[in-house]
Amino acid sequence: MKNNVRIILILLMCAAARQGLCANTAGSGAVPFLNLSVDARSAGMGEVTAGAASGPMALFQNPAGLVSNTATAFAFSHALLVEDISYDVLGAAVPLKNGGVLGAGAQYLQYGSFASLDNTGTPAGTLSPRDGAFSVGYGLSLEEDILAGVAVKYISSKISGSAGTAALDLGFQLNDENFSVGFTAQNMGKGLRYQKETSPLPVNVKFGLNINYIENWQLAADFNFPKDGSAWVGVGAEHAFAKKESWTLFGRFGYNTSALDTKGLNGVSAGFGLVRHNLSFDYAFKTMGMLGITHHLGLTCRLGR
Repeated sequence: MKNNVRIILILLMCAAARQGLCANTAGSGAVPFLNLSVDARSAGMGEVTAGAASGPMALFQNPAGLVSNTATAFAFSHALLVEDISYDVLGAAVPLKNGGVLGAGAQYLQYGSFASLDNTGTPAGTLSPRDGAFSVGYGLSLEEDILAGVAVKYISSKISGSAGTAALDLGFQLNDENFSVGFTAQNMGKGLRYQKETSPLPVNVKFGLNINYIENWQLAADFNFPKDGSAWVGVGAEHAFAKKESWTLFGRFGYNTSALDTKGLNGVSAGFGLVRHNLSFDYAFKTMGMLGITHHLGLTCRLGR
């Protein structure tokens, strides 16, 4: 029964995250929550992050982007997915005296509670599955415009039993005055072992381009190559509608092809951001086909200038 529950949960998360994670066999990959959007800004821009990662959440997107933090910063994101499923992410970045930036953060996914049945169909209490990960990373400048980063994470998953493993992320960014190029390899490690069954991690390699050549515009694209699914592309844009002395309003929209073979309107996203001094608030929504719309909220605070 536990295996059937796990398959149902992974199928649901595949629909809510990326169809490619399902590959050709349901449940072939564990903890697909690792590939969900960790913040509202990227959610509103088609989940494009490799070349545009910045702020504390770069820890999860491309750890090379941690170098963008010139002051200590904290970020929190809350996503309302489908039914009772919610996803919370907390990240922090602290610049060090040697010029590098230390990052730390946690991801936590709750599936809600539902009735459990044994092999005979008899009620056996309730299940409250959850997945989580804790990450620590470091970013530094190899040269003035070449950034590198690494992050290690401990991943845990609980259904009726529990499992845990470690994984590694690597990232690079090349920055120019009008564009940046990024590369990251994510979730590299051994799979999660549920009793006698091992499920692989959702390993993903991505390349990204971020262009800020046009005044008040930022254009970005990512090319994703998941190990156990089909390649997909994401594109996004951000526009500064209003810039005042103390605040700025941003509009965002995006699209990705991660779920082209599912029914309904998929992959379309939009949102906004409001920045005032060292505090920013972000909101985004994404269409998930027959599952409906997901909502993403984020708050970032920077200390100092």
